[in-house]
Amino acid sequence: MEEKSVVIVGATGSIGTQTVEVLKKLKGFKLLGFTYHKNEKKAKDILRLFPQAKAFSTQKGFESFFNFVEHIKPDIAVLAIPGFEGFKVAMKLIPVVKRLALANKESLVCGGKFIKEKIKESGTELIPVDSEHSAIFQLIEEDVEKIAITASGGALRDIPINELWSAKPEDVLKHPVWNMGARITVDSATMVNKAFEVLEAMELFSLKRDQIEVFVHKSSIVHGMVFLKDGTVKIHAAIPDMRVPIAYSLTYPERVYEYKEYPKFSILEFKKVERRRYPLFFLVDDIYSSYALRTAFNAADEVAVDAFLNGRISYKNLVKTVEKVVGKMKKSTVKTVEELEEIDREARALAEEVIKDVSED
Repeated sequence: MEEKSVVIVGATGSIGTQTVEVLKKLKGFKLLGFTYHKNEKKAKDILRLFPQAKAFSTQKGFESFFNFVEHIKPDIAVLAIPGFEGFKVAMKLIPVVKRLALANKESLVCGGKFIKEKIKESGTELIPVDSEHSAIFQLIEEDVEKIAITASGGALRDIPINELWSAKPEDVLKHPVWNMGARITVDSATMVNKAFEVLEAMELFSLKRDQIEVFVHKSSIVHGMVFLKDGTVKIHAAIPDMRVPIAYSLTYPERVYEYKEYPKFSILEFKKVERRRYPLFFLVDDIYSSYALRTAFNAADEVAVDAFLNGRISYKNLVKTVEKVVGKMKKSTVKTVEELEEIDREARALAEEVIKDVSED
């Protein structure tokens, strides 16, 4: 296999760090550059492993990194930063890379139509990194009736409902299965993360909302299922380790990465999502048809999660903030990226107002 050049956006975060681990094991891939935010120690560690790479701090923005990427035109870019910022980065990367390995949910949640237009114009490959979407990507074929993606249920899945709303950040950050960044761990507890994944699946696989089911599957061994019209159900199962889908996004269509452990099968239990426990998940049914509301949903969540993690609001008011912002935003048609960015700014400002109000209750 001809050596492929790689850049990573967010190399010192959870997905980025695991991508570096995968690249250490794979032959035929060369890391040429990466971004980091503040973690200079991790950045220096990466440079020791890949001395040919260039590191770019994004504390003042992405301009230097974009100039670098436009110059080298890498084969693969791994987009591993969270948030709406990732959408803007994706739009810049797509025209200058051959493949975008996408681990940023907001790109498709907020700006799916713009991402897909840019992909079509550029001829760039879009390969999902999320374990659930990687699973469906590997299973999907024509004549699919529906798909199902699974959820661990997050750190609060087993506590009594009457104790749920007083959960503290340290409780929420104890994920029972995955080792992830702080925001996505909170989003796993609220299942906002799974709402995002439903929206991603609609965009990636051209599915309607009623073709996507979600089940709580505590062992996280099954990542996705595809239901075919002849009654067949194809199931993707694997150890819950993000390095496996990361590697597949790099080596597709080949399987090169070696992982010696297989899941241990016992009783495979799948449960429906509880509305009382995960009210924010069910907002997906109100917002899926509107990029404006999807963007507002994400913006409100970003702001509310940050406020919760910094002790400004309770878990209960995190939920209330997102619900109120989505309820107040208009279901407008989004025609341009600039309009989408304005909706993002408006929703963030509204979220801050709501946080102030709920904090004073």
